Amino acid sequence: MAYSLVGIIAIIIHFIVNLDIFIRFRDRKPFPGQKFYLFFLLNVIAYHITDAFWGFFYDAKLVVPLFADTTIYFITMASSILFWGYFIFEYLGAKKKTIIYASLVVFSMQIVVIALNFAFPILFTVSNECEYKAQIGRYVMLSVQILMFLILSISTFIESIKKQGSMKRHYLMVGVFSLFMMVAIILQVIFPLLPMYSYGYLFGITILHTLVVEDEKANQRLELAEARYQVSFDALTGAMSKHAYVDAEAEIDDAINKGEMEDFAMVVFDLNNLKDVNDRFGHEAGDKYIVDSVRLIEDCFKDVPIYRVGGDEFTIILKGQEFKDRNKLLDNFNKMIDENVKNHSVVVVAAGISDFDHEKDTTIIQIFTRADREMYARKHYLKELTA
Repeated sequence: MAYSLVGIIAIIIHFIVNLDIFIRFRDRKPFPGQKFYLFFLLNVIAYHITDAFWGFFYDAKLVVPLFADTTIYFITMASSILFWGYFIFEYLGAKKKTIIYASLVVFSMQIVVIALNFAFPILFTVSNECEYKAQIGRYVMLSVQILMFLILSISTFIESIKKQGSMKRHYLMVGVFSLFMMVAIILQVIFPLLPMYSYGYLFGITILHTLVVEDEKANQRLELAEARYQVSFDALTGAMSKHAYVDAEAEIDDAINKGEMEDFAMVVFDLNNLKDVNDRFGHEAGDKYIVDSVRLIEDCFKDVPIYRVGGDEFTIILKGQEFKDRNKLLDNFNKMIDENVKNHSVVVVAAGISDFDHEKDTTIIQIFTRADREMYARKHYLKELTA
């Protein structure tokens, strides 16, 4: 029963460790080769089931069930190697199908040997006294597997040196698993009545799952960071997005409510004549006008985040030294705009500013509203200049 117990424990551990893959298989975002990885896991579990029954049949001296179970045992071993080959082909993004051909050859060879064993006992025998005896075919099969895993571990470890990021982890993962299996199979050859192959799968797949899950988490973190970047930045101008402004707004409101907000000012910008540019020259020219306007703001208010809060409306929040220099900065900006108007430049941007009043203001929208009024007064003035 001790032999069977190893198989039972292995089955339980595999289900616990890989529960997320079995339960969320259809819902989770697939990783490369996920379908074949699932087939591989199911075959490994089937292998452990046959291994568990093998110990029971052997102890109970049940000749026919032992022979049938041993045959299925070798079939599940062969099919596991086949699905392992398909999995790592997709997981590593391999361009050459060498690993698939190798696993197909090993699988086919083992199936032929298993089939021949019914007529010619070249794989194993079970005597009438229920004594199991390994034959030369078993040692040939296991030797081929040892060679395959040896080549695979060496090649993937070498290849991992050339790779970076997730692909490096992929190759290392395959190399570690292959190394585990190679050692387990060597021990299985030496100790034919011990479940060394099961130990190899048990420890190898546990580590394999850890690496696969960690790799998946790393990819999810990268995707999340990319998604946050996409949400936080305006694609056209590179300025911070409305979403980013809402986050900044909530943060400032919270600081105001707690009485922790330091001095700051808001500047609201609005592009003059954008509709006219779009109507006369097309939206491509309108987009260029928006980008040029943002660059103009950046030139005057260096290192200050610019938020795009509307189609042609932008705002900045001045803190620290920029707050102290706010009047000078805005004067310089307005002089540039006045010069643009004088030279009939296309880029004309109205700006209004307002300071945070510690005594009166309870939300950022109050400061924004005052700055917005100042901006519209400036906008009206600029329109009169160009009339």
